[in-house]
Amino acid sequence: MFKRTTVLLSVTLALMMVATAVCSAADIAFIHSERIRVEYNGARDIDNQLQASVNDWRAQARDLEMGIQSLLGELESQRLLLSQEAVREKEQTVQQKQLEYESFLNDVWGVGGLAARREAELWQPVIERINTILNEIGDAGEYDMIFDAAGGTIVYAAPGADLTDQVLEQLNGTTE
Repeated sequence: MFKRTTVLLSVTLALMMVATAVCSAADIAFIHSERIRVEYNGARDIDNQLQASVNDWRAQARDLEMGIQSLLGELESQRLLLSQEAVREKEQTVQQKQLEYESFLNDVWGVGGLAARREAELWQPVIERINTILNEIGDAGEYDMIFDAAGGTIVYAAPGADLTDQVLEQLNGTTE
């Protein structure tokens, strides 16, 4: 256990030293993607298009919900007049409609749902344009690495900035 901790500590320190050496020799900058999203002139148009889709989905959800409420009201008003079998059938219909409603909500607003896909679709041309701009700035030799302050991710790296092969060579060349 001690040996493993020592090795992990040594590797971490070595990587920190390499990163420090690279950072001191590199020109590093950052962007703030959330600010770009808010201040981009075309953002209002994109947001309006997305909001129109959201409004349509909300209307569909309201219609589904109102249909369920209507069925429930109908069931309650007729319950005493219906046979047990007819009541069960109407209850099953209500349950089926509730499942359809929940499925619709998940399909639209769930992870990877229509809302997320629509937003990604609307922003994709802008993201591609931003990436082109970042590559032009980086390739012009102004920066070796550009980070996104909002996401903490690298959005541009000069081809020579990747040290993975060197680390793997040294790591695989040593024994524990």
